[in-house]
Amino acid sequence: MHKRLRLLSSLALLVFLFPGLAIAATETLATVTLENGAKVRLNDDFTWEYVILETLPATTSETSTQAATAVTSIALNTTSIINMASKATQAGSQTMTASAMSQAELLKSTAKSGVKVSLAKSEWDDDGRLGLTFDLASTSSEHYVMVEIDITFYDDSGRKLKTETIKVWKAIFRSPDTYLRKGEQRQSRTFWIQGIDASQWTKQLMSLKIGEMNSRM
Repeated sequence: MHKRLRLLSSLALLVFLFPGLAIAATETLATVTLENGAKVRLNDDFTWEYVILETLPATTSETSTQAATAVTSIALNTTSIINMASKATQAGSQTMTASAMSQAELLKSTAKSGVKVSLAKSEWDDDGRLGLTFDLASTSSEHYVMVEIDITFYDDSGRKLKTETIKVWKAIFRSPDTYLRKGEQRQSRTFWIQGIDASQWTKQLMSLKIGEMNSRM
């Protein structure tokens, strides 16, 4: 029992020191609420991750019946059909927790295997595309030639919009000076994302997760 408490205390300390770290869960030991209100899930493999999603109540039979009735009156009330369909779609889906939304800046950085990736800036172009630029830093002895991240976007109410996978860092073949090395800080190029409505993304809600990483010694 004492060993498990020490484990939880150690993991909680890591959360405070490295707020950008987020690693996939195995088996959950406990869920802890930090002093800043953020919730983290502590796992049995000495990893942890932010708890940022919650499931909305499932669609009720009454809502389903109302939606079906609305479909039969398509020629009479188009607006009603749209509203019912929206409610049916939202029910049972996942949305960001209130604590995650209030600590949204923490989700704009992530780390794995000694590499940290953080959002540096966001911008919009004249075609309505969202431009994202990232900062990278490494404390690893590995020389990384490719780092991939998943970017999940949420609208201002916390509902998931979509996930984009990008190679945030890609070195030039046989050009060691372009590798991401220990102690180095790099900035990515700007990635242009389509399909995000600026009017629904004023809070800039997003989460980052490092995926595949390739290195050269």
